[in-house]
Amino acid sequence: MFNLTSISADTFVAHWPKRSHNEGLIAMLAIGVALLCGVLSGHEAAGAIAAGGAFTVGFAVFYPVLESPILSMIVATLSIASATFAGSLSAEWTFAVMLVVAVAGLNYGLLSGLGASAGWIGQQSAVYLVIATYFPNGPRQAAGRAAMILLGGLLQIAIHLAFRTPVLPERGTPLWKVTLVRLRDYCRRLPEHMAWGSETLSYAARLLCTMVAATALYRGMHLRNGYWVPMTALLVLKPQWTGTLSRSFARVFGTLSGALIAYGLAQWHHWPLAVLGVLVMLAALGCYALQAVNYALFSLSITLYIVFLFRFGGFSETAAAHMRLLNTAIGGGIALLLDSLWKLLHLGMQNEAQPAQAEMRGSE
Repeated sequence: MFNLTSISADTFVAHWPKRSHNEGLIAMLAIGVALLCGVLSGHEAAGAIAAGGAFTVGFAVFYPVLESPILSMIVATLSIASATFAGSLSAEWTFAVMLVVAVAGLNYGLLSGLGASAGWIGQQSAVYLVIATYFPNGPRQAAGRAAMILLGGLLQIAIHLAFRTPVLPERGTPLWKVTLVRLRDYCRRLPEHMAWGSETLSYAARLLCTMVAATALYRGMHLRNGYWVPMTALLVLKPQWTGTLSRSFARVFGTLSGALIAYGLAQWHHWPLAVLGVLVMLAALGCYALQAVNYALFSLSITLYIVFLFRFGGFSETAAAHMRLLNTAIGGGIALLLDSLWKLLHLGMQNEAQPAQAEMRGSE
C-alpha cells in the first residue's frame, strides 16, 4: 500500500543537509573549460558534447567504485564513451536500436543489484546510448562524438585531481586483489540476483520492456529529440511502484518549472554565448548541489542546464524547453503505465497462486 506522503516525497520533501555544493564547484569548472574550448575553436557543438561528458563524470564522486571516486570517474568515462559509440553506430537501423536499448536496460537493471555505484554507471551508460541512437551519422561521426565524450570525462578527471587528493581503494591492499575479491563475491551472489522472481531480475525485465516500448514510440512518431522519452522512462522507473510514481511526478513537475523559467529568460533577453556559458555552469552547480536534496529541484536544475547547453548546438532556448517538456511527460507516462501493468499482472498471479497453495496445505 501507499499514501500521498510517499508519492509526493520526491517533489515536496527537501533534505537540505545533503546538499553538496563544494564538489559541484570543482566539477563545473570542467564544463566551463569544455565550452570555452568549443567557442575558441569555432566548434561550439563539439564543446557542448564534451561538456556533457564532463557533467556526467562529475557525478561519479558521489558513486565511488571500490571507495575511490577517481576509479569511478575512469570507469564512468570509458562506459559512457563506449555506449555513445555503440548507440551512434546502431542509430540508422530501428531493429539495431531496439536491440541495443534492450541490452542497455537489462544491463542497468542487473548492475543495480550490485549496489548504488554499479547501478549508477549502468544507468548513465544506458542514457548515453539512448541519446546516441538519435544521431545516425555514420562511423566517423560516431567516433567523433564518442571522442568528445571521452575528452570531457578525462578533463573532469584532470581537474578533480588538481583540487582533490586521490583516494586509493582500500589502502594497503593491491587493487587487483580487491577487484578479485569483489568479483568473487559478485559471482557468488549472481544466482540470487538472476533467480526467477527476484527483485533484481524483475526490475531488469521491466527496464528492458519499458526501454523498448518508449524507443519504438518515439521513433514511430518521429518525435523531435525523442530520445528524451526512453531516457526519462529509464530514469524514473524504480524497483518499487510507488517509487516510479513519485519520481514520475517529481520529474514532470521539475521539468515544467525549469521549462517555464527558461522560457521566461528567453523572452526577456537574447543571451550571448558568454552569458549562456555562465548559465550552463550555474545550472550544473545546481544539479550537483541538489542531486541528493530533492528530485524535483534536481529536475528543474537539469532542465535549465540542458536548455542552456542546447543553445551551443544551435537550438533556441524556447524550442529546447518545449521539446524537453513534451518528451519528459510522455516518457514518465510510459514508465508509470508499464510499471502499473506489471504490478497488476504480478498481483493477479499471486491471487491465482493463493487458492492452489491453500488446497495443497489442506490435502496434507
